[in-house]
Amino acid sequence: MHRVKKTARREPMEDIIYEEPPQDHPLEKYFKTFDDLNAYLITFADCKEIPPRYLDISLLNTQNFHSLTRILNDQGLMEFVQFRDDYFPDLVGMAYSTLRVVFNDENEVEFMFKFKLFKKEYEIGCSELANVWNLTSRGCLFDGKKPLEAWGSNIKQKALEMFNVNRQPRKKVLVNVLTTEMRVLHYLLVYVIMPRSYGYGHIKDEDIITMWAMVSEIKINWTYFIVQHMIRFTKGLSTSGFGYVCLWTKLFNHFKIDVSGEAWRGMVPTSVINTRTLHHMGRNLGEQEQEEQAQEPQEEAQVGPSEQPSMRDLMQMIQSLGQNMDDRFQRIEDNQTRIDRRLQRMERHMNIQEKEDEDQE
Repeated sequence: MHRVKKTARREPMEDIIYEEPPQDHPLEKYFKTFDDLNAYLITFADCKEIPPRYLDISLLNTQNFHSLTRILNDQGLMEFVQFRDDYFPDLVGMAYSTLRVVFNDENEVEFMFKFKLFKKEYEIGCSELANVWNLTSRGCLFDGKKPLEAWGSNIKQKALEMFNVNRQPRKKVLVNVLTTEMRVLHYLLVYVIMPRSYGYGHIKDEDIITMWAMVSEIKINWTYFIVQHMIRFTKGLSTSGFGYVCLWTKLFNHFKIDVSGEAWRGMVPTSVINTRTLHHMGRNLGEQEQEEQAQEPQEEAQVGPSEQPSMRDLMQMIQSLGQNMDDRFQRIEDNQTRIDRRLQRMERHMNIQEKEDEDQE
């Protein structure tokens, strides 16, 4: 795409709620009404984007990940997980703050995707949106969270058994219990397909169910799936950022929105998922499968209390726990900052209302 001069990202806006359309505000050109501007200032002005990532396709061949290659091809996700582009974090936040998805009551697969930007409203249907994103718009209407009734009962238990995961009550499952290939699939899920801003090293229920569906060759309507996750980013933003920033670049290009002069960011070396990424997981990929096969007879011969975790496993657990603690502390700090800002805005708004009521009396 056409590259523009990189500019500094805007600082958070002043703590104020506008009661009328601003005439000289720096964001005035982006929003048509004061309601749209207020929605952005209250919910998105302080939020950060989830940095996008993409897969180096050579990883699948060099590591002989045949099952993962088959899964991505069958699900029509091969090109999607490789996509990368420059993105516009400020514009994406503004678009998210005005995002509305209107579903057809009779046929939920048919919906209209709507957002506002530069005082204009844009809308696109499901099929056309799928073409823009190069995704399928056919298959199960799965949202990544609630299993479908047609799949039967005890889906979560079946998924845990499929991946040989032993989930203890009130304990989180770490990704190092998965095989190398399935761990890469989980990595793609939490960073690319259903990105989140924390908890990458844990297997959530929605992760294991989605992986079960993909491995079981259940066709999923990925356009519907991703739109559902986009809707999540518009709710409860005090605990997360917003993802799919490169997909928004595709939409901006599709609607020929002029983004010249806007602050943009490009992909960085850490954005690529390759062998170096996998080594950061603590995996010696060239020898991993041989080690697992060599350990199987020994594990069968050992009995309960005599089994001890290896030093490598202990180091992986310590590293994962340390990363999770850092993520949690950062999340708490970010939440407190956003809560303080929101309380200040609400207090200003109440003061304005009280003053208006006094003037009317």
